[in-house]
Amino acid sequence: MIDVPSDILVKLERYCAYQERCEADVRKKMVGLAISSAQREEIMRRLIDQKFVDDARFAALFVRGKMRENQWGRLKIRQGLYAKGVDSAIIDQAIADIDPEEYSNMLAEAVAKWKRLNKEDAEDRSKLIRALLTKGFEMGEIMAFLNA
Repeated sequence: MIDVPSDILVKLERYCAYQERCEADVRKKMVGLAISSAQREEIMRRLIDQKFVDDARFAALFVRGKMRENQWGRLKIRQGLYAKGVDSAIIDQAIADIDPEEYSNMLAEAVAKWKRLNKEDAEDRSKLIRALLTKGFEMGEIMAFLNA
């Protein structure tokens, strides 16, 4: 077992307790600290063992937050998790856990909001479709919603 300075471990525990973090975020934070790579691995193992870091929990919260607060679609959420360095199997599970009814309601809200904010272009389907694609919705979902 490698000796880890307790002040650094406490600092990283607080960092993880303050806000949900993925493993890549914690590793990035540790690079700025003056510790060896062996110590970084030991610290990461401890943080994972003590449940301070859990990529599956992070992914589930990321999905829920980006859907509810930012109205992101599946594609943009997947891209965001990938950019955070989350494993693809964890990403797939988090995306699969999205409630289909909540997701379709979110798409309907995004369409209504866009039409409200773009009254002069409200009937221009191509601009609406581009806006929804930018939010991360899939073309098939968009077309199924608009043609329903």
